[in-house]
Amino acid sequence: MELHWVTTFLAIVDHQGFGRAAELLHCSQPTVSNHVAALERTLGAPLLHRDRRPVELTQAGVAFLPHARALIREMEAARESVSDVLGLRRGIVTLGAYPSAMAAYVPGLLESFGARYPGIAVRLVEARASDLARVALSGRIELMLRPATPAPEATFSGLPLWRERYKAVLHPSHPLAEHAGPLPLESLADLELIMTGHGELASPDHAVWRRLGRYPRLAYEVTQPQSLIELVRHAHGVGVTNALSLGVAATEGLVIRDIDADAARRDVWVWWLDGRAHSPAAQALVSCMRASDRPVGAARLESPARDQKS
Repeated sequence: MELHWVTTFLAIVDHQGFGRAAELLHCSQPTVSNHVAALERTLGAPLLHRDRRPVELTQAGVAFLPHARALIREMEAARESVSDVLGLRRGIVTLGAYPSAMAAYVPGLLESFGARYPGIAVRLVEARASDLARVALSGRIELMLRPATPAPEATFSGLPLWRERYKAVLHPSHPLAEHAGPLPLESLADLELIMTGHGELASPDHAVWRRLGRYPRLAYEVTQPQSLIELVRHAHGVGVTNALSLGVAATEGLVIRDIDADAARRDVWVWWLDGRAHSPAAQALVSCMRASDRPVGAARLESPARDQKS
């Protein structure tokens, strides 16, 4: 099996077509087709449905995809290891993060990391926190930033980074806006709430609602924090979301309050697949995360003596 056959296969999958893959690889479309055909002959099965637009994976292609990504990643790691021995510190690492971490934490991380390791490129993949484990299992990312609760699949290990609180977002005309200090959790029980979450805060199983003893009335569930802010701004309910997202949202004119409950917080970790050796580039990025400043409003979590399993 030739490595450039695998590279061509991944280019077709990631860019959904033979023509686009040929452009990116700077070769002809017949060359791309020949690479895939040679790979399929070696594996003894068709990998792609060529008659569909965009091109789709066969069942054999789905099975081969994570191994293909692993092959390329291992080759990159091998090159990086040799460079590391020579003191060059070159390489590529792919980091996945949910939107508020991508906005509030990753830019500063990249600045400090780039100053320390100018030869290492960081590729970014943004996805909802609930989707990141699936993306990591597919091989598209080596490291992921996501909350520890709910924990990802048991195939991951991780390192704690910071703790942030959940906040209530109120229209200034709302009666609770006059309440000084943190809001009692019970004060949210009968309100129309607007939440971000997709399986986290918006889930009835979340520790906040177990502590309350009931699931509150959910008026709206949204993906982006700014959507929540604008719904509150137009008096469509009370928002509940994490502090990190509010740090990068336009909240002018609204009232932000802590929620008075120990469960009203979440811990954010960096995670990686078990049993997979870190490339030197990934090791360098994790080391930088350990030492870097935490987002505004987040508290540092002490690292355990050894990496923790989920």
